[in-house]
Amino acid sequence: MEEILKQILDKLQMIEHEVSDVKTNMATKQELEEVKQNFTTELEDIKANMATKQELEEVKHSFTKEIEDIKANMATKQELEDIKANMATKQELEDIKANMATKQELEDIKANMATKQELEDVKNNLMKELDHVKANMVTKQEFVFVQQAVLETNEIVKKIEQNMEKHERILDLLSRRSIEQEAAISSIRLIKAP
Repeated sequence: MEEILKQILDKLQMIEHEVSDVKTNMATKQELEEVKQNFTTELEDIKANMATKQELEEVKHSFTKEIEDIKANMATKQELEDIKANMATKQELEDIKANMATKQELEDIKANMATKQELEDVKNNLMKELDHVKANMVTKQEFVFVQQAVLETNEIVKKIEQNMEKHERILDLLSRRSIEQEAAISSIRLIKAP
């Protein structure tokens, strides 16, 4: 009888130890929510600060259009030579000057226009940031695994708690029986004693 009680107590201690381990190693809902909140905040920051492909395409299109406009409106050396050869009056020269881009205007355009290298650097930086985000972000699949592990752990804890309740009832029952048996033995001794 004592051996059975000892085995039950040993099992109870083992179960308590397992429950303690589960509680120590299991992430709480609060911790998971904080992780989720941090990723959500970082993702929103990235979305707010990162140019989209559409925006870069619009910038590229805008620069391409401006360059085409410049090419369309800028006179070539040959055109200037033709103008010089065909120039007859001062008025025609004034008209040409009025319609031709100045060096300053060209310099202003160059100063305000991004180079291919600058656009490539922007693209590379955005790609690095995106790769960094992807590397540090929990995927939906990983989150599902974590969620599944939490659910499974909850089930295990519930089963352990149910087993502990059963063991407590058994111990209570065994204690009562032991007391009853001791009382019966005492009664038998009293009856045998003269």
